[in-house]
Amino acid sequence: MKTFHIQWHITNSCNLRCRHCYHDTYHASDDLKFSQIQILFDGLVEFLKKNKYHLTVDITGGEPFLHSDFWKIIQVLENCNNVFQCGIITNGTMLTEKILNQLACFSKIKVIKISCEGSEKQWFESIRPFPYEKFLKILELVSMFKCEKLLMFTLLETNSDQISGLFNLVSRFNLDGFVMERFFPMGAGKKLNNFFVTNETWQSTIKQLLVSCGMPDDLTLVVEYRGFKVLKKKHRWELYGAPCIVGKNGCAIMHNGNVFPCRRFALNIGNASIEPFEKIWKKNPFRPMKRKNLKGVCGVCKIKQCYGCRALAYCIYNDYFAQDPLCFLNF
Repeated sequence: MKTFHIQWHITNSCNLRCRHCYHDTYHASDDLKFSQIQILFDGLVEFLKKNKYHLTVDITGGEPFLHSDFWKIIQVLENCNNVFQCGIITNGTMLTEKILNQLACFSKIKVIKISCEGSEKQWFESIRPFPYEKFLKILELVSMFKCEKLLMFTLLETNSDQISGLFNLVSRFNLDGFVMERFFPMGAGKKLNNFFVTNETWQSTIKQLLVSCGMPDDLTLVVEYRGFKVLKKKHRWELYGAPCIVGKNGCAIMHNGNVFPCRRFALNIGNASIEPFEKIWKKNPFRPMKRKNLKGVCGVCKIKQCYGCRALAYCIYNDYFAQDPLCFLNF
């Protein structure tokens, strides 16, 4: 089964103002109305059917539960045969027993991901303006949710020492694991350039994950991956790498219908509420990716399935063909 992956930011609205946020506005004024969302989704389904894809989609925001039509959107996904799996990415602050029970009624919701940039109170509250004690109560509530439960951790230059605590939180609250991705200086986060991960921190952190999961600390094993998922499996931990979707089998859809190659790749390639998704996908400049267009070590790399992080190159150098600044082979 071919799978297409979408991270769908259904709203710009959020009840928090986290320091590292990729948004620079938090208004719902240009969120799509449900009628527009239905048009967008119909076009997406046509694309899926034509290309024989099944969809895995993560619904997020902003804070997705703030969208007035959140449950109608979830019902549309539930009713669609081309949707294989749905996840929710949330800051967790609006989760209640009632909401979790409602989510459990949808068979296609398989995972809930809760943002967490610090495993200790001081670090958590320095990034995310929400009481740490209340966050722990939310994790306790979520622990009873039957589907997969993950923490979402953004690695900053300053919070790499929080990784070991993530393992502890997962075990303590009977979660399934955590996802780790790197900080990009975008939106509000542009003010925090000192949070951008150095090559040394990125390498040492991934080595820590490898060793914690019983693997050798050999970075060449994971050089093609941009993010990582750690899962708890009875008496051991397992590490999974997330390959790049850009130009291959996925994208991000923003609150206003704009389509990005991925969420951290803020290059608008079309608006799915006013033009067919098939047309947008065809004009994606990274489909297919070509090695000859890449600069630096990325242009001569021998790893066929890896083209470096085009999103990070664009964010840091304003050049999406530039050398990946955090490649493990670039030292």
